[in-house]
Amino acid sequence: MFTILPPEFAALEGRVQWVQQVNSNEYSSSCPNCGVESKHSDSNPSNRFVMWVESHVNGKPFGWCRTCHYKWSSDKSDAIWTPEEKAAFAAKRRELNEREEQRIKEYAENVVMKQAIYLRYFETMKNSKYGNDFLARKGFNSHEWNTYFGFGIFEDYKCKGKFSTYYSPAITMPIRGLHNVVEQVKLRVAEAKHKDDRFRNIYKTNAQHPYFPMKNEGVKNKVAIFEGEMKSCQVAMRGNLPEDVQIIATQGKGVGGRMVYMLEKCEVVYLCLDPDTYEPNEKGDTTIMQVAKKIGLDRTRIIQCRDKVDDAILKGFNLLSAYNMAVKPIQLGLR
Repeated sequence: MFTILPPEFAALEGRVQWVQQVNSNEYSSSCPNCGVESKHSDSNPSNRFVMWVESHVNGKPFGWCRTCHYKWSSDKSDAIWTPEEKAAFAAKRRELNEREEQRIKEYAENVVMKQAIYLRYFETMKNSKYGNDFLARKGFNSHEWNTYFGFGIFEDYKCKGKFSTYYSPAITMPIRGLHNVVEQVKLRVAEAKHKDDRFRNIYKTNAQHPYFPMKNEGVKNKVAIFEGEMKSCQVAMRGNLPEDVQIIATQGKGVGGRMVYMLEKCEVVYLCLDPDTYEPNEKGDTTIMQVAKKIGLDRTRIIQCRDKVDDAILKGFNLLSAYNMAVKPIQLGLR
């Protein structure tokens, strides 16, 4: 099944065919340089050109042909971009991003919100002692806030876990994008048998869903990004951040292309990720710095927290003080 060209490769629109998604970071297609081969020996369309949304070298979009070894990068390091080319690339990228936003919105309105299963789970939560006790243990002990976030419970969720398949109650939450559009429904498996089993999405939307816990209409000038939706809910409840700082949650550690596009016009972006994002990988790179580079080092500020921010807040961590002491990424001494 073919898919649309990701916005990061807007400059290649019309130059490649048979775009297929391999995973969330990798796509394949025909080659923009050496042409196409209609069929391979396995009868699949040409996949000679490999595209990585985030390359392992610098985290930027990169493409490479298995046949002619042609290389493509968004900064066009092998050639000089003319002003006209830059303008055309920016316009095409904006067009593809807007097209993708429309696709996500239509799916949200026609499928996720029309089915409204998150409302059924919300109603079930009202009389669920198990669900409310679980939330309370996690620090969600305010009926008003829990209602505002729309927490529900899926009482017998079938979890296809890392090592086994089993049934468990699962806490549900509607993932709200801008303009209060519910784009996804997330599950927190309450009795997960492995740490990798804890979080699941109900819908296969083939998209990243930045979460706006305060149900915002648009992206503001100052934003603070937190790792994970439930952490951002704790920040909204107890973080005491200034009113002009908008809270946004990532899905996991990464900040994908959709969120980067949303943040393009922000004046300053505060970043608060889990402690393990500061740990260097085998090449010496850290997730916190890779994310900061994608957002832009000049406008990113790091809010430092030794624990996961929701756990820290429940232990009395002063997030406002940490926010006021946020540092530039270069001050971390990491790469």
